[in-house]
Amino acid sequence: MKKFSILLCLGGVALTLGSCSILNKTSSNPVASNPDIYIVNNSVSDVVSNVEASCIGVYSSDSSSASTGSGVVFKNEGLKYYALTNYHVVSNAISGNRVIGKVEAYINGKTYIDATIEAVNPNKDLACISFEAAEKYNVGVSKITDNGIVINPGETVIAIGCPLGLTNFNTVTVGVASRSLYSLSFDTVLNTTSTVEVIQHDAAINSGNSGGALFNIKGDLIGINFEKTTLSSSGIVVEGMGYAISLNEVKNFIKTYGLE
Repeated sequence: MKKFSILLCLGGVALTLGSCSILNKTSSNPVASNPDIYIVNNSVSDVVSNVEASCIGVYSSDSSSASTGSGVVFKNEGLKYYALTNYHVVSNAISGNRVIGKVEAYINGKTYIDATIEAVNPNKDLACISFEAAEKYNVGVSKITDNGIVINPGETVIAIGCPLGLTNFNTVTVGVASRSLYSLSFDTVLNTTSTVEVIQHDAAINSGNSGGALFNIKGDLIGINFEKTTLSSSGIVVEGMGYAISLNEVKNFIKTYGLE
């Protein structure tokens, strides 16, 4: 695998084997003596309550296998919703340029809806699916900001996904950004090696979290979880080294495939 570490793709658990920011200037806080510094008063629970309706599970299958992962809705056109996930989550439903299997969005922790694969990029491990859902399902949207978001080491990050299967729908874990915006080499499901810009963080992620959202404490979508390091090159067990595909990569993917 890699020279310095062994990476585990988090996407499919194999079955066959909208956000809001609360920003205040606080004169009583010594940090706020500078009027250009803002204090974020969001709690993790505030963020989760604002964004969880945009977080979904993804079920993918072909004639001989099935797997699950996670996703996040980033836009809608009326009652048609578009969600990001990882390519390796839906790859068993794809052969070459053809869709040979079935993909479903799992919403609200109880409802499966047929989904369409809109676009994929195996070399960045990104995919977009779409589905239609009635208003009664209250599907949320975590819109991608046009503004640049700076992620500094030590900032709080929140991962939402379906670790170990859809029964763990919208599990929330919290950590900090460890390193930000650097190039990571990884092995694709096409048996090639590629690179992608990532945010490294220590929020707990496991198989099934792939394709799920990573948010900052303001509720901004900042990345798509896809992989973690589990062993060093010498066989030492590694903890707390997860990776999310950066918002820069996500934006490039959306623009390239006309998904704005």
